[in-house]
Formats: sequence, structure tokens, C-alpha cells
Amino acid sequence: MIRKVFTTLSLGLLVFGVPVKAKAYEVNEKLSIEANLTGVYQWLDKRKGDFKDEEKGSVVLDARVTFKPTEKDEFSVRGSFAKGNGLKKVSPFKLSPNSDDLRDDLHNINNRSRDHLQELWYARTFDLPGNSTLKTTLGIIDATAFIDQNRFANDDLTQFMNEAFVNNPLTNLVSYDYGVAVEWSKGPFSLALLGMQSKTDENEDPRFDKKTYNYYAAQVGYKLETSLGEGNYRVFAFTTNKRFPDWDGEKKKALKGWGISIDQDIIKNTLGVFARAGFQDDDAVIDYKSMYSLGLNYKFKPFGVKNVELGIGYAYLKAPSKNEELKHTQAVEAYLSVPIYEKEKLFASHLTLDWQWMKDRLKYEENPENKGHIFGVRLNLAF
Repeated sequence: MIRKVFTTLSLGLLVFGVPVKAKAYEVNEKLSIEANLTGVYQWLDKRKGDFKDEEKGSVVLDARVTFKPTEKDEFSVRGSFAKGNGLKKVSPFKLSPNSDDLRDDLHNINNRSRDHLQELWYARTFDLPGNSTLKTTLGIIDATAFIDQNRFANDDLTQFMNEAFVNNPLTNLVSYDYGVAVEWSKGPFSLALLGMQSKTDENEDPRFDKKTYNYYAAQVGYKLETSLGEGNYRVFAFTTNKRFPDWDGEKKKALKGWGISIDQDIIKNTLGVFARAGFQDDDAVIDYKSMYSLGLNYKFKPFGVKNVELGIGYAYLKAPSKNEELKHTQAVEAYLSVPIYEKEKLFASHLTLDWQWMKDRLKYEENPENKGHIFGVRLNLAF
């Protein structure tokens, strides 16, 4: 089985044929190129429910080109190519065990008839009176870059893989669509305002099928520096216009809610903790009404190997009472990320061993729950 995993990952690397370059290769002082090549293989081990064991893999190449003509101006374009969908199409769980964008995610993005292109934006930074700054970003953007960030649970390439720990699922963050973001900062305080436009998912009712909607979000943040280390405390809220069906499929409703995201060092550069909470109005059809997650991040040096990272997280998501299928979801994930090779911070590779346990508590009499383990291995090369 292990041999099959590494054979799959190796074939994926050969398919994309990416040379080993720099993590952020600077063509010159204004132009830089970054790339990530990530191979994942996961096994789904059934414990209870109406599904079967599965094993699937995927390989993804992400690339970004950044151009900074001045210290205040920045242009960026990002694209992604993937082979395979992993467990996304066969997993019985509401939450995805791999939140990375895979093959089907990169085709017809947001029903825009656009493939592979994820971001294309321009940003301008302004210096304001009182030692404050204002940054505006306009174009095809990703809401996760501005809302619900977290140092210990936000990167699906090197940290947690489960959807519950990468971002708050209740926030309905829009990725890879048209929008504008404004970020203000002064000392430890920050404020982010976001407006985006996207399209709803497919729906049998033409009133709700692939309809354009607006998404708005705001976040207030505070960065705390103490003897323990760094801490970040964020509160955000979001809403849309009325484009989503209610539970009777008769009226159009808005998605709206709020949440918090916290990351805090306990031992500087060694041990940190994170927590999230989210709450969502259930006038429209939604999967979850409330969500809580927490976990830790531990960096250590076993046998002299630097920057080995252990992450552990737990999440509980409660469905609204109007949901006729689902009661709640629980997820546990633990990963061990081991650096394989790093050269002058220009090239880095990490091997991650990952374990997840998930349970969807259902409202069915014959099959009241889906429960199982997901074992995974991830190889990431950052150029």
C-alpha cells in the first residue's frame, strides 16, 4: 500500500514535469514567481454507515506570478492545474477531507465558464496620517485572503486538510470571483471590508439556478504581542442579497452570519492554540447553523530535525432543526508535517502524515450516522 502511494505521487510529479526552482524565484526586483506542487493520497475506512471503503489520490500544481512596478503597486495572477478529485466525489461526509481545489473545482469556476484561473488582481497601498495604511485590491480575488485568517489553521497545503479547519464553513466565503477589498491597519488594529459577486450553485428551480448574487463581509482584528508571543483576535460578519431558496423553496432569502477566529502563542515559536466559532441565520437552506473548533500547533526538533510540526484539531457543527437529513457533524484531525529538504528558503519540501475521524449524525432510522477514519499522506514541494 505504501509503495502504491509513493508511486502515485511520483507519477503525478512526472505528469506536471515541474523543475525544482525557488520558493519565490525573483526574476528581478519587481517580478517574482512562486509554485507549489502537492500530491495527496487518502484512504477512507468505514466504521458505520451506508458507504464503502475508498482510496483516492490527487496532484495539484499552483503557480503565482507577482509584479511590483513600485513599492505601492502590485499585480498578481494565480492559476492551478489538478489531476484527480481525491475522495471528494466518493466521501459520504458533508465536509470535504481535502479542501484543496482539485480537478472538478478548477473547471467552470463559480459557473463562470472559466477554468484554472483563480486570481487576477491589482493592489495599491496608501500611507495615511497617523501612521496608518490603507490597501485596496481589485479584480478576481479570494475572500479567504481577507476574512477568517488563522496562523495555525488556514493552509491546506502544509497544515490541516479537512474543510472544517482550513476556514469556517459557515462563512460562505467566495473564492476566485470578481470583487474589491479594502484593508486598513494602524498598529495592532486592522479592519477589512470586502465586496464580491458570484453565482449560486445548480438548482432545479430556475429562480435559484446559477443566479448572480452579491457577498459582503467585514472583519475587525487585533494583534497582541506579549511575553508568550503573538496572538491574533478577529471578529467578522457577512451577508448576501436575497438569492437563495428558503426551506419551502418558495421565497428568496439572504445568507448571513458572523464568527470569530483566534490564534495565540502559548510558548513562543513552539506551542500555539487556535479557536473558531461561527453562527449563521437559517432562513435560507443551509447545512449548519453553528460551528465550534479548537486545536493546537506544536513545533519541535526530534532527532535534531528542525521545524517538525504537529497539529491537532476538533470541530463540532450543528445543523438547523429544519434540516430533514442532518443533525450534526463532528471532525477530528491530527497531522505531522516533516520537512524533507530546504535550501536557503528558496526551495522547501514537506511530507505530511494525516489522520481524520468524521461523523455525520443523521435523521434516518435505518442508517442514523456515517462514521469513519481517513488516513492520508501529502507531499508538498514549494518552489
